[in-house]
Amino acid sequence: MLSIEKYFDVRTGLLISVIILILALYFASKKSTRSRQIFIVVTIVINLVYLIWRTVFTLPLKFGTASIVLGILLILAEWMGFWQFLVFRILFWKPYKSSEWPDKDFIADPTVDIFISTYNEDMKILKKTISGCLSLDYPKDRLNIYLCDDGKRKEIENLCEVMGINYLTRDGNKDAKAGNVNNALNHTNGEFVVLLDADMVPKSSFLRKTIGYFVDEKMGFVQTPQVFYNPDPFQYNLKMFKKIPNEQDFFMLEIQGGRDFYNAVLHVGTNAVFRRKAIEDIGGVPTGTITEDMATGMLIQAKGYKTKFVKEVLCTGLSVESFSDLVKQRERWCRGNIQVIKKWNPLTLKGLSPMQRLIYIDGFFYWFFGIQKMIYILCPLIYLLFSTVILNASVYDLLLFWLPSFLASTLTYRALVRSSRTVTWSHIYEVATAPFLSLAALVEAIFSRPIPFKVTPKGINTERTSISLRYAIPHIIIITATIAGWILTGIHLNSVAVSSVNSTAINLFWSAYNAIAIATSIFVCIERPRKRSAERMVADENVSLSVDEGAMCRIVDLSESGAKVECGSMANQTGDLSGPVKIKSRDFENLEGKIIWTESKGDRNSFGIKFNELPIDVYKKIVSYISNRSKGYHEDK
Repeated sequence: MLSIEKYFDVRTGLLISVIILILALYFASKKSTRSRQIFIVVTIVINLVYLIWRTVFTLPLKFGTASIVLGILLILAEWMGFWQFLVFRILFWKPYKSSEWPDKDFIADPTVDIFISTYNEDMKILKKTISGCLSLDYPKDRLNIYLCDDGKRKEIENLCEVMGINYLTRDGNKDAKAGNVNNALNHTNGEFVVLLDADMVPKSSFLRKTIGYFVDEKMGFVQTPQVFYNPDPFQYNLKMFKKIPNEQDFFMLEIQGGRDFYNAVLHVGTNAVFRRKAIEDIGGVPTGTITEDMATGMLIQAKGYKTKFVKEVLCTGLSVESFSDLVKQRERWCRGNIQVIKKWNPLTLKGLSPMQRLIYIDGFFYWFFGIQKMIYILCPLIYLLFSTVILNASVYDLLLFWLPSFLASTLTYRALVRSSRTVTWSHIYEVATAPFLSLAALVEAIFSRPIPFKVTPKGINTERTSISLRYAIPHIIIITATIAGWILTGIHLNSVAVSSVNSTAINLFWSAYNAIAIATSIFVCIERPRKRSAERMVADENVSLSVDEGAMCRIVDLSESGAKVECGSMANQTGDLSGPVKIKSRDFENLEGKIIWTESKGDRNSFGIKFNELPIDVYKKIVSYISNRSKGYHEDK
């Protein structure tokens, strides 16, 4: 028989050994695919060991009905998390590799129709997207651009006429975006169709880097990432900017790459090229759901078509700009995806492979993460406020099993997705939206109420700080309850029974971990002013200014509405530094504007210049320059 001291020594040694094994495999995983796969398998085993221990030994079966029910809910939430993380690791079993360009080519460039879907987006946003399409490197006689306007706006029709593209509208707005695209399909005949949201500006190389895959006659659609050139609410409101990636980058750049290996690429509604016949074979873009994009891709794959994800930023657009709008958008996505699965069940849909079924079902379960996260948030609070035991374990035992599992999960993220997501930021993102998406998922799963289509606002300009109070209130309530739980625990600390010390310590730590994310969520709800009418992009172009043509100057950031110009010493100044100015540039010819601010540091002078209304050809050059150099906000430095 082992003595108690030796028993603890053996278990401590085992814990240290497992941690060393995890760390060693993590560093080895960077060297080869085989090492990476061994690391994945070992981390799955470690997660399973923890969950089996949790299920068998820690359920609070002796503490009453409430404890049993809550304990079972918690363990189910943990098993659900394991399932999702298991599928995640399957997606990354092999690193993404861009398939080689087909070794044959089209006899002639095929005809392509571009559909820009719009309802009520601002004219400035549409003008920018149209300009990007007009700058595409593709024969103009083989390309037709259509602005599909469900808003029926005369000023947008006039814009199309001025810019030389086609304008399409229809009677009514039946089936929202899906109906809009189907209407465009009925009025066009290009062999291939590009779908773009109103704010997504393509690079000039977009078609040249996608259309060639369709030499394979079974290729149904090619999807490129939906990447953004402005900060999302987490980046902007928390002043994190480029210190963290855009909240959507994880899916758009990483998960899609994993899905590509199993021919389960998700169509995201924009930035995709379709074979027209593939859409026709499924009867047009499916209707009856708010997320017709997901249904479109899945049904095309069920018809036996191949799909391709090109992991290269070929379009950039506007991210949702306020936290309230982000939540509303995610609520629609949540309910829409549940609608799709209920209408076209991947488990019974003919034509899908087993892996495609698994991946789409996992996508369905993902949208219940709000319920899972609310269980994690509320369980420690219930213990601290009402002393209801939900997890029956000692601190030592929990560390012995949970710590290796947590470390394995954390390092798996780091090994598989590098800098696009961490466990900590996943926790924060999910906590911030959990109160709202948990309700949305339950409402859609139980009641299936109709969802009105609403365009997510883009291009917001605000001068004042505001707070999205409706979306802050749940977090304020939770953080208040957490603090109350801490106070109550402190008051009764001396009277806590020895048998309850472990539960108290565990729940205090757990609630503190949650509180960090909850407090962060409240700060995300504080909407900082967005004063610029257009996002500035980093630039580096030599120019000269009319106020001193002898000075060495360069544009350091640029948008379609203005620029920041830095100059050396200005010995030959001939103009008013607060008045009109001309920028002479090789790439943009002459840009006329007004200096609206100046700044001097040593022998360097900086100027903020607001452009006058630009000629269409000059405007197109600026948009093309910006879009061709942008890799998205997460990449621009």
